[in-house]
Amino acid sequence: MTNEIVGIEVKSRAASGAREFGRRELIRRAFVEVHRTIGLFLGAVIVLVGLSGSMLAYRQAIDEHLNASLMLVDIPPQGAFRPLDAILAAAKAVIPPDGIAERLRMPRHRGASAAVTYMVEEADLTTTFYEIYVDPYTAKVKGQRIYLRGEGQLEQPFIRLLIAFHWTLLLGFNNAYILGAIAIFMFFSILMGLYLWWPRNGDWRQGLRIKWGASPERIAFDVHRSVGIFSAAILLVMLFTGLAMIFKPTTRSAVTLFSSVRPDPEFGRSKPIAGHSPIGVGEAVAIADKVFPDGKLRWILLPSKPTSPYVVGKLADNEPNRTQTYRNVGIDQYSGEILHVQDRNAFTGGERFIEWLFPLHSGEAFGEPARPFILLIGLIPLTMYVTGFLRWRQRRRARKPPAR
Repeated sequence: MTNEIVGIEVKSRAASGAREFGRRELIRRAFVEVHRTIGLFLGAVIVLVGLSGSMLAYRQAIDEHLNASLMLVDIPPQGAFRPLDAILAAAKAVIPPDGIAERLRMPRHRGASAAVTYMVEEADLTTTFYEIYVDPYTAKVKGQRIYLRGEGQLEQPFIRLLIAFHWTLLLGFNNAYILGAIAIFMFFSILMGLYLWWPRNGDWRQGLRIKWGASPERIAFDVHRSVGIFSAAILLVMLFTGLAMIFKPTTRSAVTLFSSVRPDPEFGRSKPIAGHSPIGVGEAVAIADKVFPDGKLRWILLPSKPTSPYVVGKLADNEPNRTQTYRNVGIDQYSGEILHVQDRNAFTGGERFIEWLFPLHSGEAFGEPARPFILLIGLIPLTMYVTGFLRWRQRRRARKPPAR
């Protein structure tokens, strides 16, 4: 009688184990199909986005190389910049009467031009932005180019066009959510890939081996699996930071659940003074230097109307973001009064989280040595797509009935 009970228990456990194995196998097959479908149809978009990201790792250098006559200058022996007011005056001399100077951007390095952006309201109610390049050593204009014409993205300079593709697929800023939706699918596809990577026999080292002496299809599979596991964390971070920036309002709302996040700063309004001329850009920078005596002057937002302030942005050496400034001073264009100060040192935890999104995504947080690394990261989706496609094609051929 005891032997019969033991036998029943053994059979019950075996049946339960078989059912559990069947469920796991069913889940695995479902994940394989979803992972493969997302990869084949949406992966091609991510490949192009990744390749554009590789190029954008060197976006400034590429832009300067393509536009050297505008963006690069000879460094004279004395190596001293002309006053900012002289540089701005040279640019304003070529701005048309209906143009409004919008921003003065300082040279990226000692051999680069300063740039003044101005905008013109066209007859069809669109706004066109131009960039004037000025030699900072001589205060002579080197030339200008269209920066952006309304929604005409194809009229942008090459690097700006590449940035627009990387963020919106050239579908327009308001349609960036389309790329965001694709990125969400890819995010979950990578998580499924991590589940599928784990070898069924539990030997995780098997999932890292590449059998170079095997068939091309097997090598492609091993490369897909190995590159995938080594790069999964990086790709998830890149997708997450990209999604957080595309859906920025949602990100800010989510972050406020854990930490306060202030609205984007308003830098105040200038108060016109009768018979009083505006202060110069050099004086505005001198006032900002008293607030932030350290760091590098990045740009000055110029007053576009009588009530607009100057906004001076300075980069600290320890800031993760090298593209956007988070140490900004709003200054009354008439009295020189400091209207508002944005200081990243006073950021909350949530604001620091938001500040780090772009530097992590672009690699700027890790400085110049990170550029080759970011370039290689951009090539990973291409590697994964090619090896995944080869594996899919091999399995598809294997399912075809033999020709009679």
